[in-house]
Amino acid sequence: MRKMDEMELRINQKGIKWSWAFTVFSLLIWAGYNFVKGQETSLPFFLFILQFLVYFLVTSIEKIRVDDNSGKKQLLISVVVFLFLIVFGGILYVTMGR
Repeated sequence: MRKMDEMELRINQKGIKWSWAFTVFSLLIWAGYNFVKGQETSLPFFLFILQFLVYFLVTSIEKIRVDDNSGKKQLLISVVVFLFLIVFGGILYVTMGR
């Protein structure tokens, strides 16, 4: 087995990036369609959200491993936004009715 050279690595990374973007937009469109059609969140929506959480966690952890301060900042911002959404969603749930 031989190692990939820089050109093959770049081609593979570009293919992964475009397939990832296609999957993200497909899940977003599918989740939007299901929400408009049935007025409820569905599996594509949860997969879409979980995919972004995994992406941000992995990139933040890898940046922290190489002593990049932007990884700590990105992780802190992600946690704050997540907590804000949980609190705001709870407030909406309680005030708007069940």
